[in-house]
Amino acid sequence: MRVAIVVLFLLAANTVRAESVGVATMVIGSPAVVIDEEQTALTKGAEVRSGSRIVTGAGSHAHLRFNDGTLVSVRPNSELAIVAFEQDGLDVISFRLELTSGSTRTVSGDGLKRSRQNFRLNTPIAAIGIRGTDFTTLSLDRETQVEVHSGEVVMAPFAEGCSAEALGPCSTQGSVSLAAGTKEIMSLRTGATVPEIIQLGLNGERSQALRQVVKANQEPNDAVGSDEVVLVNRISADEQVVPLNAEPKPFTDTDDDLAEQRGALVWGHWFSVPTGDTWSQPATSLIGAFDPTVSNAVYGLFRDPSHAGPMAPARSSVALGLTAAEASFSQDGSATKARVSEGVLLLDFGNQSFVSKMSVDTDRAGLIGLEGAGIISPSGIFVSKSTSDRMAGAITNDGLEAGMLFEKKVGTGTVQGISLWSH
Repeated sequence: MRVAIVVLFLLAANTVRAESVGVATMVIGSPAVVIDEEQTALTKGAEVRSGSRIVTGAGSHAHLRFNDGTLVSVRPNSELAIVAFEQDGLDVISFRLELTSGSTRTVSGDGLKRSRQNFRLNTPIAAIGIRGTDFTTLSLDRETQVEVHSGEVVMAPFAEGCSAEALGPCSTQGSVSLAAGTKEIMSLRTGATVPEIIQLGLNGERSQALRQVVKANQEPNDAVGSDEVVLVNRISADEQVVPLNAEPKPFTDTDDDLAEQRGALVWGHWFSVPTGDTWSQPATSLIGAFDPTVSNAVYGLFRDPSHAGPMAPARSSVALGLTAAEASFSQDGSATKARVSEGVLLLDFGNQSFVSKMSVDTDRAGLIGLEGAGIISPSGIFVSKSTSDRMAGAITNDGLEAGMLFEKKVGTGTVQGISLWSH
């Protein structure tokens, strides 16, 4: 009898362990896990199982590592259901996720890379399959967006031949694929039969880091209803900007000038630490304490909430100088370090405009100049109008500090980077 009891106990323990499909490797704030309608706090190291839902509120964030090595980042105000996960040795037989609302980033593990035809991420309106991959998904009330960081993603609306219960990419007339490196996103709106491809600006326009849902101060007869998403910081191409009337100042770009970021603006990396970056914090550790402003696929700029809000500049206009910068030059699949040698950022709050001029020294393309101009929004976000010299950034509400992304294509290469500025 004792032997039988022991055997039954071991079998039960093995059954429980078999139900575990992954583990929470990082938890920020107070995310929850819901199983059989019972909600409990999700803690670091906790196992996750098929049939469970991960729910995050404002300021909450969770990283999940599945048994095949796949990483999923569940961002604030999101709900992700783990519908199915099954492995046979190293191969994934079935892996289905459902993003009801919010945003996730998914990076395929070794098992999924061998079995990508057995993966599916569904939103209420879209089926998403992979050929790779590292991608971000945003599920809104009336729209699904996908941004691809590596590999390729296929998205399609649910229809005949594309059911929510299937696995892998759909192969219907409504299927559209998007590969990484295009600076584009896919967007599918409710009722659409085919996703559309949208060009992304340097500021990540329409991506999660800049998207805000405007629900307040909207009347029922407004042109944009309260259930529609608008870009709060959209720049009007018809606005006037003042001409550049300040010369760039020389700047000494060192390897560690971003090591100590103690101001109201802080750069953080989104998912994995970029090569050679020994200074930036994970962006997820900044969410909650800081507000996200502008972003690209690698870095996000975060602003202290006490220095955000409506602009109340100390001066009507001010010229800011560089205090820190990080730049690189990419060509033919390889990236090398570049140095910012001079720069100026002129802010004219009377005209709600900015102009900036920079020089970046590269090893293969020599000295590259960048010039940008655009409008400063009431919340202190600015974006250049130029399609060649791209700049996007955020300002503190006193107008005396700024952070800025920059990018320019030169021949077959691209110079890009991030920077901090002060008066």
